[in-house]
Amino acid sequence: MKRIILIVVCVVVGLLVIGGGAYFYVSNTSRKVANPLPMPESGKVTVENAAPLFYEGLPADYLVVDVRTPQEYEKKHTDGMPNIPVALFEEDGACEKIVPQLPEGKKIIFVCPFGPRAEEMFYDLTDPVEDGGCGLDPHGMYYLIAKVKYGKDALIIR
Repeated sequence: MKRIILIVVCVVVGLLVIGGGAYFYVSNTSRKVANPLPMPESGKVTVENAAPLFYEGLPADYLVVDVRTPQEYEKKHTDGMPNIPVALFEEDGACEKIVPQLPEGKKIIFVCPFGPRAEEMFYDLTDPVEDGGCGLDPHGMYYLIAKVKYGKDALIIR
C-alpha cells in the first residue's frame, strides 16, 4: 500500500512540475494570434493588432517606448527600449523635453504593464496645444492595451 501511495505522489508531483514548466514557457512568450487585426493608422492597439509585430520580431520602422517611471525601468526593462516617463507631463516644458526624444520616420508604440499610462502618453502628445497637449500628428503613433512583461531581450505581450 505504501508503494502505491508513493507512486501516486510521484506521478502527481511530476505532473505539477511539467505543468508549471509549460505555464512558465507559455507565459514568457508573446501570444500568437490566429487571425490578427491590421494595425490602424494610429491610436489604440491590442494584442490582436500588435502580436505579429512582437511574435515575429519588431520591424525596423517601429520603435517601442516604455513610459513607466525611471525606477520601474531600472528594476526591469527590455534592452534597446528607451524610457520616456509619462510623468514628465507633470513638469513644465514637458513637450520640449519629450518630443526631441521621439525619432522621425518611425512608428512608435507606447507601452506600460497594462496600457493606461501608454494611452495617457499618446493623448498628451497628440492633444491640441490649447488643450494642454503637444499637438503632434497622431499618424504612426500607438498605445498598447495589453498585459506587458519586460524580458531582457524581448517584450512579451499577452
